[in-house]
Amino acid sequence: MLVKLTLALSALGLLGFGLAMLIAPAAMLAPVDLAVETAAAYTEIRAFYGGLEIALGLALFHCLRQPALHRQGLQLSALCYGCVALTRGSSMLIEGSGGAFLWSALTLESLLTLACLWALRGLARER
Repeated sequence: MLVKLTLALSALGLLGFGLAMLIAPAAMLAPVDLAVETAAAYTEIRAFYGGLEIALGLALFHCLRQPALHRQGLQLSALCYGCVALTRGSSMLIEGSGGAFLWSALTLESLLTLACLWALRGLARER
């Protein structure tokens, strides 16, 4: 149950954020004062942030549907969310930045990472 719930939440988060970056990148970046000012910038943001996050979300949904891939899906999710949380937290310390959006994102990313690790621990016990 925890494995499927964690994979589903992770996949939904990545897919949802990726689609939002594809559809409305300026609105998504406004809370962190990032302005997208040219057509080339919009294209790059949509391609990289939208495309990569959509791909990762779809990969996690694939892992969710295949019980033999649950472990790999949890590992991928923990790696993705964990690296984002570590780099976000590090950057917040380096830059002295914060605010509700950044703290909320860091909290969510950290909680998803911990949930993935906890679910992986449960899978290891089942062996």
